[in-house]
Amino acid sequence: MKSIKINSIKLFALAFTASSFMFFSCDTPKKNTTENNEISEVIETEKDNLEVEKEIAEGDVERMNMKEGEVITRSYKIKEQTPIVYNLDANGIAGFDDWKDFTVVNYELAEIRKSNYVTTSQRIKNMNYRIANLGNTIPSWLKTEEVMEDVADIQKEYLELIKESNAPEKEVKENLEELSEKFDDLKEELDETVAEYVKIHESAIEEFNEEFKKGKIEAAIEEYNEEIKKLDKIIEKKK
Repeated sequence: MKSIKINSIKLFALAFTASSFMFFSCDTPKKNTTENNEISEVIETEKDNLEVEKEIAEGDVERMNMKEGEVITRSYKIKEQTPIVYNLDANGIAGFDDWKDFTVVNYELAEIRKSNYVTTSQRIKNMNYRIANLGNTIPSWLKTEEVMEDVADIQKEYLELIKESNAPEKEVKENLEELSEKFDDLKEELDETVAEYVKIHESAIEEFNEEFKKGKIEAAIEEYNEEIKKLDKIIEKKK
């Protein structure tokens, strides 16, 4: 995790980039309009992203001070894709705007955990549809091999829980704890996947700024686009 100081330097560098672009564009021939628009798009996207990265750098400390039930929403733009929008609580990722099944199951398990794993059989059965569909509704950008393995483990553990729903309370409680642990494994893997996306964007904007400050406009765009290609490889390399 990068320090706040480093993020401040990056934000300064980005401010320099933005102001340099404004100055440069005054003397740029009209034939470079498309190029300038592409640079402007990069700047605007990454200005927002660096603010999120600054929040992430402060996130561990902030999360330690969060109260139970408190949620922070973060939105992170990916070039030419829908922004990543996810919720964080004291225990990590709590939900995604485009993965409702995960969000609901996370909430239900959190509530069951609060009751020390004492709950009704009906509440357990109510998660059936959501858990069964975790693998069908997961956003494509999260669909790594590790994540899908964790989803399969959750579904397997849930089926065992349902089969033994009439078992003694102690046994049901133990099965619920096992299910909760499997879900925590999934959350940990999701944390790592999101962090990898953010890291790639950090690298992309650093490469862009380095070339742009030298006045190498085409090289800046080329370096940025080359780094961004690594986003697709997150899924590919984990399949």
